[in-house]
Amino acid sequence: MQRRWTLFLAGCVLVFGGSLVAHFVQTSAGVTIKDLRFTGTAGRTLSALLYIPANATPNTKAPAILAVHGYMNSREVQSGFAIEYARRGYVVLALDQVGHGYSEGPAFADGFGGPAALNYLRQLDVVDVNNIGLEGHSMGGWTVLAAAAAYPDGYRSMVIEGSSTGAPFAAEGTPTWPRNVAVVFAQYDEFSNTMWGVERGVGVKSSAKLQALFGIQESVSVGKTYGDIDLGTARVLLQPPTSHAGNHLSPMAIGHSIDWFANTLVGGEPLASTDQIWPIKEFGTLVALLGFVVLLLGTFQVLTPAETSLTAEPTEFAYHERSAKWWLAASLTVVIPVATFYPA
Repeated sequence: MQRRWTLFLAGCVLVFGGSLVAHFVQTSAGVTIKDLRFTGTAGRTLSALLYIPANATPNTKAPAILAVHGYMNSREVQSGFAIEYARRGYVVLALDQVGHGYSEGPAFADGFGGPAALNYLRQLDVVDVNNIGLEGHSMGGWTVLAAAAAYPDGYRSMVIEGSSTGAPFAAEGTPTWPRNVAVVFAQYDEFSNTMWGVERGVGVKSSAKLQALFGIQESVSVGKTYGDIDLGTARVLLQPPTSHAGNHLSPMAIGHSIDWFANTLVGGEPLASTDQIWPIKEFGTLVALLGFVVLLLGTFQVLTPAETSLTAEPTEFAYHERSAKWWLAASLTVVIPVATFYPA
């Protein structure tokens, strides 16, 4: 009888332990997270997670960042960015775009919810309205660009990850708009043609649309800052070696955004961009997910009659023992997809 409860109890421990690890990482350094609902354009209810660092109070206002996910994602996808920003003293509003997550639809309406979210962020009594950054991935980039178009003096700098100015859903970029923008576009980004009109992500530096944003007529130098931060005309192109979706799980992509806001916003903590703890949260979440599977199997085992237990011996085995051949097959199954994913 006790053995039948083993998987069930193990699943409970994994779910609780993994969730606890994720919680402690997200709230490290005294960060508070609030689940918000607020009214956007046309009375639509918008959803967001608000990260408030310990240093942000009505008497000691803090810089802030609006962080937005891409198409068919939700606010939690921005957790890597949000955790690291909040650790560095930024108030973070991680938005569910219109028609995504808990935000009312339809999708693509009202500037994707960006203008309403920026307006809401600026009204918080713990936010320094003179030091607000915008960060968006993919369609989230178009979301923050819509916010920048609606409130051209309502922010100080932005990072667009795997996104672009101009068609199909944003205003054309110029040497003076948007303000102080970092373009983080991965070398293996699959949407280079949609975003910048070039065949491959690594070739985005030769995009005519990108060059128009930078105000130059030659290839953009990766990592070089153009323009002037004080005038709001600063531009930089950064290219981490990952894919479009990989920006969310790339310490380099997240680090690039940390560095840009450290250079363009005032009031953040001078913590190195390589000092990142969000992967621990992802590990905790993974443990909890695996724990859920174990818990489910354990529940079946507890509820299944003993004579038909899930532990009953099968009549045939593919392998009777884990031989060298078995380990080779198992290793190749794991290694080949990982090793070939980005190059392929």
